[in-house]
Amino acid sequence: MVKEKISGWIGSFRDSVDRVEQETTAYREASPKGHIDLQVFGVVILASVILSIQDYYGSSSHWNTLEPLFSLFMDDAKGFLSGIFTKGKYARLYRLWYWSGITVLTYMFLPFIWIKLVMRKRIRDYGFSVRGIMKHSWIYVSMFLIVLPALFVVGHTESFQRTYPFYKEAGRSLFDFFGWEIAYVLQFLSLEFFFRGFLVHAFKQRFGYYSVLLAVMPYCMIHFGKPMPETLGAIFAGIALGTLSLFTRSIWLGVAIHVSVAVSMDLISLWLAGKLF
Repeated sequence: MVKEKISGWIGSFRDSVDRVEQETTAYREASPKGHIDLQVFGVVILASVILSIQDYYGSSSHWNTLEPLFSLFMDDAKGFLSGIFTKGKYARLYRLWYWSGITVLTYMFLPFIWIKLVMRKRIRDYGFSVRGIMKHSWIYVSMFLIVLPALFVVGHTESFQRTYPFYKEAGRSLFDFFGWEIAYVLQFLSLEFFFRGFLVHAFKQRFGYYSVLLAVMPYCMIHFGKPMPETLGAIFAGIALGTLSLFTRSIWLGVAIHVSVAVSMDLISLWLAGKLF
């Protein structure tokens, strides 16, 4: 039964790749010779700008970027923002909200605007569709069940306990936990949409399956500065999740996998440390 299921899935995947390649061939044949693909050109420029904004202004330490905006409404914007982001019980949580907010703005809302106003296409065609994903839900369940035991094993290591959760006060109260996890989930949704939705589905007409590989490069690069195994792992994760998005025409299974693993890591770390509320 399982063997037949896997065999059927592999066959469906091959059919999906063939379909994408056929669409790519038809698109190229219909394009005028010497034609510059403005869609690809525009997406590359926009993606480069987004990645630059994210790098220069997206860190939780960049909260003072808000100062010019708040200066329009108050005299002491610097003091006001400093009080929120550097002082008080929830200062660290507020900085992480800033990080999550910038991620949502750059990785999701800016591509939304580009798709609707410039490309004049439907957002759901860029991985946001939920149609038919339930029939592929067994892929998500299988992958999660494979990863979960490994999380419990590595959860006992000192480096794991030291790293997760990123918000160290997540176990202090329900407000801290859910305030952090909601911000965490939103940034994962935005991340998946940008790399596995917007980029993959914007490039697939021109490059077919290679659109997945094109999106893997910047996804790997945003992990620079993290431990090398995590950065290298991002290559394989990017290929797997990009392929899943191309196959199902949806990012939602990738979002489910990413979020489930991330939240589980936080819960396991807090539980093993005896800090789960």
